[in-house]
Amino acid sequence: MANDKLEARGYQLRLVEYITRRNGIIYLPTGSGKTYVAILALKRFSHNMDRSIEEGGQRALFICNTVELARQQAVYVKKFSNFKVGFYVGEQGTDNWNRSKWSDEIRDNQVLVGTAQVILDLFLQKHMELKSVSIAIIDECHHGTGSHPYHEFMRLFQMQSETSSLPRVVGLTGVLIKGNEIKQLGKKLKELETTFRGNIVTVSDMKEMENVILHSTKPRECLITYKSVVQRFEVIDNIRCNIESFYRTLDLVDIGHQPVRMSRGMRFQREPNKKNAIKLVLNDFLFQLESYGVYAGSIAIVSVLVEFEIKRRQAETLSMRNMYRAVITLCESIRHALVAKLRDMLDDEEMPDDELNSEEVIMNFSTPKVQSFLHYLKKAFANKEPKDICCLVFVERRYTCKCIYGLLLNFIAATPELRNSLFPQFMVGRNSIFLDFESILERRWQKSAIQQFRDGEANMMICSSVLEEGIDVQACNYVIILDPIKTFNMYVQTKGRARSKDSSFILFSSELEQQKISEQIHQYRKAHAEIGEYLKDRVLERTDPQMDEMNEHFQDEIQPFVNKNGAVLLASSALALLHRYCQQMPSDAFGIVLPWFKLLEPEEVKKFTSDWQRKHIVSITLPLNSTLREAIYSDPMPCVRWAKISAAFKACIKLHALGELNERFLPTTVNERVAEIANFHFDHWKKYGDDVTIKRRDRDPVKTNMKTYATKCPSELNDAMPRVGEVCYAYEIILEAQYERNDYSRHIYDSLQTRRNYALLLRKRLPRLATMPLFSHQGEMHVHVAEQPLELTIEKQQQLEQLQHFHVMIFRDLLRIWQPFFMLDRCGGEHTYLVVPLAATPAVGIDWPLVEQFQSLPKAQPFSLAQRKQMPPPKPEDYEGKVVTQWYANYDDKRMLVTKVHTDLTPMSMMEEKQQDKSYYQFTMAKYSNYIGDVVHKQHFLIEVRELTDQLNFYVKQRTKSSAQSKARAKVMLIPELCFNFAFPGDLWVKLIFLPSILRRIYYMLHAETLRVRINKYLGLDILPQNGVNYRPRPLEIDCSLRRNVDHQGNPVHADEYEEPRPVLEPLPTKGIEMAMEKLEITDLEVPWQKYMEPLDIARNIMSTYPVELSYFYNFTSGQLLNLDKLEHEDKELWTQTQFKMREGNIYSCQKSDHKLPALLPASGDNGRRVEQVQLSVLQRSISNEHITPAEQGEFLAAITYAGSVDVFDMERFELLGDCFLKLSATLYLANKYPDWNEGILTQVKSTLVSNRNLLYCLSETDIPTRICSTLFTPKYTWLPPSLGLPQNVLALWKEKPELAALVGPHNIRNLCISEEEVFGNGKCGEHVYRSFVDGCQANQYTHHAGMDFSSEINFCVGLVQMPDKLIADTLEALLGVVVKNYGLQHGFRMLEYFGICKSDIGKPLTQLLDLQLGSARMRTNISQREVDGFLINHQHLEQNLGYTFRDRAYLLQALTHPSNPTNRLTGCYQELEFIGDAILDFLISAYIFEHKTRMTPGQLTDLRSALVNNTTLACICVRHRFHFFILAENALLTESIQSFVQFQESQNHRVTNHVRILMEESDVQPEPLDSDDELELAEAAQQQKLAINGADAPHVGEFNISHNVDVPKALGDVLEALIAAVYLDCRDLTTTWQVVYRLFEPELLEFSRNVPLNPIRQLFEHKLAKPTFSPPIMDNNQVMVTCQFICMDKTIKVYGFGNNGKQAKLSAAKHALQKLAKCEA
Repeated sequence: MANDKLEARGYQLRLVEYITRRNGIIYLPTGSGKTYVAILALKRFSHNMDRSIEEGGQRALFICNTVELARQQAVYVKKFSNFKVGFYVGEQGTDNWNRSKWSDEIRDNQVLVGTAQVILDLFLQKHMELKSVSIAIIDECHHGTGSHPYHEFMRLFQMQSETSSLPRVVGLTGVLIKGNEIKQLGKKLKELETTFRGNIVTVSDMKEMENVILHSTKPRECLITYKSVVQRFEVIDNIRCNIESFYRTLDLVDIGHQPVRMSRGMRFQREPNKKNAIKLVLNDFLFQLESYGVYAGSIAIVSVLVEFEIKRRQAETLSMRNMYRAVITLCESIRHALVAKLRDMLDDEEMPDDELNSEEVIMNFSTPKVQSFLHYLKKAFANKEPKDICCLVFVERRYTCKCIYGLLLNFIAATPELRNSLFPQFMVGRNSIFLDFESILERRWQKSAIQQFRDGEANMMICSSVLEEGIDVQACNYVIILDPIKTFNMYVQTKGRARSKDSSFILFSSELEQQKISEQIHQYRKAHAEIGEYLKDRVLERTDPQMDEMNEHFQDEIQPFVNKNGAVLLASSALALLHRYCQQMPSDAFGIVLPWFKLLEPEEVKKFTSDWQRKHIVSITLPLNSTLREAIYSDPMPCVRWAKISAAFKACIKLHALGELNERFLPTTVNERVAEIANFHFDHWKKYGDDVTIKRRDRDPVKTNMKTYATKCPSELNDAMPRVGEVCYAYEIILEAQYERNDYSRHIYDSLQTRRNYALLLRKRLPRLATMPLFSHQGEMHVHVAEQPLELTIEKQQQLEQLQHFHVMIFRDLLRIWQPFFMLDRCGGEHTYLVVPLAATPAVGIDWPLVEQFQSLPKAQPFSLAQRKQMPPPKPEDYEGKVVTQWYANYDDKRMLVTKVHTDLTPMSMMEEKQQDKSYYQFTMAKYSNYIGDVVHKQHFLIEVRELTDQLNFYVKQRTKSSAQSKARAKVMLIPELCFNFAFPGDLWVKLIFLPSILRRIYYMLHAETLRVRINKYLGLDILPQNGVNYRPRPLEIDCSLRRNVDHQGNPVHADEYEEPRPVLEPLPTKGIEMAMEKLEITDLEVPWQKYMEPLDIARNIMSTYPVELSYFYNFTSGQLLNLDKLEHEDKELWTQTQFKMREGNIYSCQKSDHKLPALLPASGDNGRRVEQVQLSVLQRSISNEHITPAEQGEFLAAITYAGSVDVFDMERFELLGDCFLKLSATLYLANKYPDWNEGILTQVKSTLVSNRNLLYCLSETDIPTRICSTLFTPKYTWLPPSLGLPQNVLALWKEKPELAALVGPHNIRNLCISEEEVFGNGKCGEHVYRSFVDGCQANQYTHHAGMDFSSEINFCVGLVQMPDKLIADTLEALLGVVVKNYGLQHGFRMLEYFGICKSDIGKPLTQLLDLQLGSARMRTNISQREVDGFLINHQHLEQNLGYTFRDRAYLLQALTHPSNPTNRLTGCYQELEFIGDAILDFLISAYIFEHKTRMTPGQLTDLRSALVNNTTLACICVRHRFHFFILAENALLTESIQSFVQFQESQNHRVTNHVRILMEESDVQPEPLDSDDELELAEAAQQQKLAINGADAPHVGEFNISHNVDVPKALGDVLEALIAAVYLDCRDLTTTWQVVYRLFEPELLEFSRNVPLNPIRQLFEHKLAKPTFSPPIMDNNQVMVTCQFICMDKTIKVYGFGNNGKQAKLSAAKHALQKLAKCEA
């Protein structure tokens, strides 16, 4: 971590610590956060601010010197704290306020900010007593001399009685003396200290201090002199005369009485005298002309012209306009005169004006001062690298800035050696305190100028005023003072800017002044040294002793500590160790947590030792998130350093005892923690050759994330082949069409209506099975298996064989699902039963005549003309309802169903429709005469047929709409003698087409039923009536959100849901920069217009400004002036409201239209917002068994169905619910079991507990993986029909000779030629066939098949299946989801034990997980509500915004305490709560989505969930509800970062917009602890890296400071999560917690459900022009980096993203890219 982070925190906090104990004057330079120190101090003194004065409450004062400052500080306090702020300045008429008005103000506000006189009067008039003030902060306190109100205020302290308690006094100052008072320094400083009753304190270890007197840098100072004589140009004298005569005219002009316009707050009049203003400007111009020469003057006059031109347009009366016209005419003549003078240099009259900008002209027409300045620049900077220059030029006047800037631009352009080295920019002091648009624009342009300088886009800054607020410019290596230095402070400040090594400080002076200036500088240096001397003792030193100071000789003072393993802890290493321990504590990007050392005051030391005068004691407090919460005191020691070491030593021993340091005295790592519990939680990993402590990367790389499982056959189908003489059961299968009968669907519809069905014949009973949906082209149908079977007994072996032949006929001949290696399994192995036809008459049983008739299906064959002449003519009844095929067209494989016999038509009849000119006979002969010769029976009937589909998978609805035409075309007329008639009943044939889909579905339904029964029994729910013997499964539900589709052959395809493209991003107002690391510019001056609407920055483009620009500028500023009154009005509002008020009404405006609900009565105390109770049934079911619904067979079926198997249901929805439930339970379980662990370790262990790896091993302990439906159903290629399969002896290879089995390829299996006898034989193939099979397999080693893995192609024949690990883990989550959905949380917790994910402790069943106790609760036993409330200022506002009132506010306090807050030692920080709240929130939101968003696809659900619970959304909601004011943190960086985010959100109306979504979160720039599932990716990324080119173009991760790239501080989301946990722990009721969550998230829940936000990667891909490509992830010390290249404004740009896994890094890169695009499109 960069060093400055620690310090940024360190020095401010040390000052606060000092102030907490005694009065003091804090001396820090501008820009180093004095006010922040003041605010931290206010928070430290706020304990009694919530009470009224009568009850002994106290208030804080913040006293300022001017109205503007008071206003600034009041806004600051309001922005950065949760105090109620009162603001008092004389203009409000405070002089006339009476006692009751003041007491109202004092009652209602906690921090009173005002000007000195107002506050002084408040006390002089006794409206308030000093004892009611806890702290008085006095800004710019160096003014407190003489009879200044500050001084008088401090005099009141003298007049108090001895006993009364006085407020703490804190002075703030950036300078110690006024202006030039440098005589008798020591005396003056002493007086200041006496006045404010405290010492001056400062620190010596912060960067900004370097430009303070204390230890100024030592730049090389050099004085450059120039000639005093100036070459007089007559043109200058002429101009001076012209101007003076103009003044005389001006005085005579009557411009009428000017109305006196007051500024806001009636504080000053606005430019009452327009004439003076004109004179000022012109005098300023004369100054430029005379000091800098004709050339500079020619530039300066343009600036003047522009100014008057704007003024003319703004003028309100005619006379004024004329006055400005006159001035403009004057200026134009002046410009003309100057340019004419410059042209004298040109040789040729005709040369263009551009030639005037040559180096020669510039030099010639400049004064000696400017000449020497330009010479110096040329000498110093010629051909330097721009990045090696960082130069400030100080001038005295504002106009000079612009003038020198213009001059330099031209000079640099004319000087080749400077052209690529110097890039100037300028900055002027503020001229107006008025809030008008010009000044706002001016400020924004100013900001962008500073930003350019900071970013190094500009490397020379010309400034007018030194103490420009907020210009904290980094170290400069050149400071040039062009105009004479006037005051001591200015000397110190300017010189202090030269902070780099080898920097130069250059002064310019004329030869005449040289002596005087040297004298002056000499005096200044002396004063400098004096102040430095005086402050030496006033420095708060850094608390850490330097390691090298630890001299050897105290080694024996403190005896080393040896633990039971013999490891030694030396006192000398204790401090370093303590720091190391703190650095591995979890923290966000803003705070490295540090130990707090405190030297005890002598008073306190007395309590420990009698020798208190000579001994020192140091106490250490560790950060809030350490297990060691109490302070550790050192032994009394002779010097502070030893005391410190002693304290650290004792702390380390204590930490070792607590297990926070391991037996080698190193901080216990996450891995060690995991190892400690590995045998308890992760024992089952070892079985699978895995160990939780081994990182993925170090494990065997060969292991893929696919594993092979044996498939398990449902026990009901195992060995179910009927046997002779035993009772067996025939389960009829009934199909019902669910569509209407029309011309198109008639033939199928009618076939399904008939009574003739088939049945499954087995020797075991089946449980009740749910009705299942299937989809044919005609529409949906329902299939159910009869509940009651027919009981039959087969008497003869011959009958059984006939049934077996019929069974084979169905699959081989009729459905043509046949592989050459199929044999009938007659011995009764797995999955053996028969399909038999039933007679059409009920209860007769098997249709034996049909069985005997079709032992096999007759083969279709052609008949010659001669044969046909021999045959009898066809009979109509033979064809009715049968299946035929055309033998003459090569269509013998097309099967046709005869739908109608047309006895009224003959082959000679004329055709219908298109071919109306031909008869059927002519048509057939024309096409096929050479096949058929002729038609014999020309006068017989015709048959109408419909083609039967080849499709065999009917799981999914077809979305392909065939047009009505093709439906009609499906009707075909044929001549019967040209058809081959199979004579098989058509209705049964049609029903058999659906058989494969039905059989496979039954197979998995039986598995689902087994699981249902097993789980109910485990949970003890099988005794519930609805779950027991009377359970009737509900029909399988179609998940309508799965938009599955099939191709034209009816094979399912993965539907990539088509999403309507959405606009990627509205353009964002920002400037585009090529560098990829900068962040979105969140400007601190929020303005009501977009950046690109702003007028051109006239001052910076002065030479190219056209009249058009001017009028636009004028229209812009004046047009917007109308809003100024509004701004003033809003300003008044600002002080009447507290900063906690939330926006009323709906933030996503369009939502209102969605809810046509009757207005509900607003719940009281809820700001009148409507609150609907949105119930979660999951929570209802958790209350008691009454609310339980049975978990359906169909739900278990969905839970074991992989999305890749493409069905109308799958596990993804349940998996979403199970996933968040698992996270919730793991969180509660670990928080319960290991209350002492810090959140970092808990998170890590939790991620291991819920990782796919762990779930994989847990589920592998059961037989569930063998029951998962994971493959696409392709009956012709990868399905074994019942009772059919490989020969037994071939199958035996996989068990007996696995090494041989590994060689088998699909070609070998297909070459098994099995004869008809063998098919029905003993189930083994002949010896000869077997031998050649084995030889073929062994030969594979020597052919092109060598080394190939065929397992995926042949697994299905041998009962194996390959599944990805993730699928197994998802199945476990889906099963949990089913249980939680129907049975509620408590039963869900029991399932964790069933799967072995969590183990319950004795006497603590898992069902009680929700009653967890917090680890920090131990410390909370004896604290009073009063102590807690001391930290919670104004908590009732927070509770109101949260919509919940706490019973125990200690939870609230803990939720708001950031780890950086040192003072709250009552409860600890929010990390413990955030860990729990994160899981509760995720669960509640996911459960809501699961229950209420049934139309969304699983992908959208996941997107919606991540859009709702990601850190950015949480931060938005936190800020919208104003919770950020209450966060207790002492970290300036964090506070600033929160503030800039708050401002950005206000500009977005507190909505979560696309702009917000691409802000950088901390996880985008800083690695979090690795999730164990991420490690695999890292291992892969590391592989990639070896292949990737060397990452030369990759930026080094450390190149940019992490916290500066964070737009969304994680702390905001953390606090929101912690608050949710606090609510839960306080009320112990998830339903109440859900109501709170719903109220907080309602706008987003409604808005995002209407349109799910795209994640940034999708957003980028959908961008019209970006064409992004992402590199494979590259590893860089535990961080992954992804590069994204895309096109923006026709340039290819590269950005980088970082994260702990590829996914996160890619996301971060996409966000960077979108930010770039948003800028370019602006």
